[in-house]
Amino acid sequence: MEDRVWTVCLLVILTLGWTDAQNQNFTRPIFQCGGHLVTDSGIVASEGFPTPYKPNSKCTWYITVPEGHVVMLSFRLFDLEADPTCRYDYLDVYNGHTRLVQKLGRFCGTFRPGALIATSNTMMLEMVSDEATGGRGFLAAFSAGKPHVEENQFCGGRLTKSQGSVKTPNWPNSNYPAGISCSWHISVEPGNVRESYCIFNFLL
Repeated sequence: MEDRVWTVCLLVILTLGWTDAQNQNFTRPIFQCGGHLVTDSGIVASEGFPTPYKPNSKCTWYITVPEGHVVMLSFRLFDLEADPTCRYDYLDVYNGHTRLVQKLGRFCGTFRPGALIATSNTMMLEMVSDEATGGRGFLAAFSAGKPHVEENQFCGGRLTKSQGSVKTPNWPNSNYPAGISCSWHISVEPGNVRESYCIFNFLL
């Protein structure tokens, strides 16, 4: 009799455990239009992902990881309306919590961007869509990484000098890191060159 009771109890425990596992496996997160993400790692996605994002919307996400670390962003899926200059639907990624700092890149289309690394523990994502039909949006994972020791391992920025040069991270001592995106915004005085402003984007 005692063995039978233990068998019944074990079956009940296994059944409850299986039910809990099912509930956990099929609980789909609900992604909002923007928000503050303060944690050492997580997922950020367009509103309603994986369903198509809404037209005429503007969503801003603020990512903050613990002090002493840098934000590392890695895209898993990317599907926004395609345009050569990303005029209609796009995702801007900033190296901080304001548009006044370095923009790490503007992305659209279906080409998945490379990994992006901030120089501090904050990063901002801003997605804009127009009235036309869009796509599924984006899904990305972020985490807190260890900051690089040498500043020249980072890339990109705004250059306003009359002359200068750009180089890939770690040049010429070692190879550049895999999967990073670098954007240099170069501007000079009008009249010095045919085009007084240009953007150089380098995907590694």
